Amino acid sequence: MFAPAEAIEYVSALLDGDAPARLVAVATKELVEPLNPVLAVKTILSGAVIRAGQRPEG
Repeated sequence: MFAPAEAIEYVSALLDGDAPARLVAVATKELVEPLNPVLAVKTILSGAVIRAGQRPEG
């Protein structure tokens, strides 16, 4: 994911506490798992409304 020079720059910057945003973006893209779209679904009704047995109007 990084060229050798970029890897050295990234690790050195991490040790100093301030990595360049462009390198952080590449590392984040490679290291962070993408969110499962099924798990990211949001409901329209709150759980309290559903548990109360109320049905949405419309």
